[in-house]
Amino acid sequence: MDHLLELGSGMARFTELASRATGDEPVPSCPDWTTRDLIQHLGTIHRWAGAIVLSGQRQDMPKPIFGEDLAEWYAGTAAALLAALQAVDAHEPTPNFSLIDETAGFFHRRQMHEVIVHTADAAQALGVPEDEWRIAPLTAADGVEEVLRVFFPRMTARGKRPNVQSRIRLTAVDTGQSWLMGPAEGDGLPPVLLHSSFDADTTVEGKAADLYLALWHRVPADRLTFDNEDGRALFDGHTTP
Repeated sequence: MDHLLELGSGMARFTELASRATGDEPVPSCPDWTTRDLIQHLGTIHRWAGAIVLSGQRQDMPKPIFGEDLAEWYAGTAAALLAALQAVDAHEPTPNFSLIDETAGFFHRRQMHEVIVHTADAAQALGVPEDEWRIAPLTAADGVEEVLRVFFPRMTARGKRPNVQSRIRLTAVDTGQSWLMGPAEGDGLPPVLLHSSFDADTTVEGKAADLYLALWHRVPADRLTFDNEDGRALFDGHTTP
């Protein structure tokens, strides 16, 4: 998958939604946020990521002065991030918050999924039918893998370890991919991503996009099929920020 290409496409979709927003619409998946907060957040994240990539150093979150036309302001931050990512080789050492895959290429993928999830937020806030912003199955499957590898350890480090009580297999029925998570192997450690050939104690099945968005708490877990309570407990608990 070309994460950079998909990032650019996702930015264009988000910009179009931002141009339709008044800024006052509540965002259902982000309590206390309006679309103005959402647009400002995503553009600020783009500036922060671009600064890290260009400098090769950790950076504090910027404190932007926002323009009156938020869609135009967002488009500028998106263009700046794309330029930064294109200017730096994907293999160049670059720090990131996860301490995993510390190369510039990490931000190709991370920012792509940042945009996809927040595009879902914007679409839901504007009442856009889901079939108009549907996420491609392979892109969603890539997002599931990122959550398990990057955000399960991050949530654990924040004191909100995902609730993996047994070997839980997540299966994307439309791509045929699966991921097997096992319980943490000690206090303070995250759940373990196991080889998919191992046996599972429980299975959670669904379309890749539903698994992905349910892990991000953007759609209800009722869209998925659970064969016992351990799988449900995982999706009902902390999985992502």
